[in-house]
Amino acid sequence: DALPICSEDDSGPAQTAMDPDFTLLEALATPAFWVFGLASSVYGLVASGIGLFNESVLHELGFAPGLYLTSLAITALTGLGGNFLGGWWLTRAPARLVMVTAMSLLALGLATLPHLTSAWMVFVQAAVMGLAGGLVTVLFFSYWPTTFGRRQLGSIQGAAQFLTVVASAAGPLVLARIQEASGSYALAFRILALVTAALGLAAVFVRSPRKPSGCTTPVTAGCR
Repeated sequence: DALPICSEDDSGPAQTAMDPDFTLLEALATPAFWVFGLASSVYGLVASGIGLFNESVLHELGFAPGLYLTSLAITALTGLGGNFLGGWWLTRAPARLVMVTAMSLLALGLATLPHLTSAWMVFVQAAVMGLAGGLVTVLFFSYWPTTFGRRQLGSIQGAAQFLTVVASAAGPLVLARIQEASGSYALAFRILALVTAALGLAAVFVRSPRKPSGCTTPVTAGCR
């Protein structure tokens, strides 16, 4: 029998869930896996680095030692808000739109961090970072089964989790080395803001992978 004609359709996550399951190798061969995996990993790197050196970063900017405790509380609370917002939004919009928003907020928070001059600015920046983190967290746990299916979900999500663990472990080291080399954390935050913005831009263009019924390999364009 002739294979079915399959064409690209980026209509959203609901239709993706109907596609056949991907194997690990098929998932790794898609740009979507790497864009979403690396975007989640960069957030892990940022969160672990700032989480460890938050007091030192604010001290470098001239703030009192206790301010970082309030900023951490704000980040945690707005992170929960980001979880609820992300969960609601993902039922109504493509995952890439949510990821673009999360990466844009994260890049904004990183770019403005070296320029904070008052307590209210610290609190707003902490809220932006928390909201971005809440969105990324929900995306990470919902994207893989929705996009790649459940047959090999453990190995696919495990590969993505491996990326985030490595990045999270590297976060404090990256910040410490750049601070040691440049004498300030500012350069690290500017570099990370550019990387985050680039991943957000990639999420704008990445297509949800398709493996239509009757096709033997995942596609992002039509197959016959």
